[in-house]
Amino acid sequence: MLITEDNGELAEFIQEALTQESYLSDIARSGGELKLYLQKTSYAAIILDLGLPDMDGIEVLKNLRRTRNMVPILILTARGGVQDRIKGLDHGADDYLIKPFAIDELIARLRALLRRPSELSNTKLDTGNVSLDIISKSVIVNGNNVIMGKTEVAILEHFMWNSGLTVSKESLEDMVYQDGYTLTENALQVAVHRVRKKLSEAGATPVISTIRGVGYLFK
Repeated sequence: MLITEDNGELAEFIQEALTQESYLSDIARSGGELKLYLQKTSYAAIILDLGLPDMDGIEVLKNLRRTRNMVPILILTARGGVQDRIKGLDHGADDYLIKPFAIDELIARLRALLRRPSELSNTKLDTGNVSLDIISKSVIVNGNNVIMGKTEVAILEHFMWNSGLTVSKESLEDMVYQDGYTLTENALQVAVHRVRKKLSEAGATPVISTIRGVGYLFK
């Protein structure tokens, strides 16, 4: 996640809370820094303060939506007027939370955003040069079809829905179980290794990194 907040103490407080929930995050202290971060990384969600030092947060929001960047955005601001909230939501924000706020509520709202597919009508997931059709279950890397088994595709789909987030081994096990597969922990690790190897051999730009003691990161 990307925390866009010029108050250093508040930004670090939010980042620490996200870390405790196993979410990785970066901090941008201006609209310019946000732009630089987005040129390098895709984020699962953005926390956006409206009172940035170099530009108004609404302009940042409008610029993102104008370029068809549909990353979920939660506005976090002291502007609590009804018209402020309407303006933020009308310009493309997915949620609006007013300062002061409860950190538990912020985390809960982010979880809700991450559960919500941004384009329900789109049958394809894209991360870097990897594309997955969630209907046909076909995997395309650099325009080339990559053959994967059912379990491998299920694992890749889970990673792509959670791109940029830490995926715990437990959540992978739950996902595999819900999809009707039964795998031991060791077999699941082997399946993840196969997915990683096939993506690497196909020249995929996103990689699956192992986060020791926690799980995996697809980014």
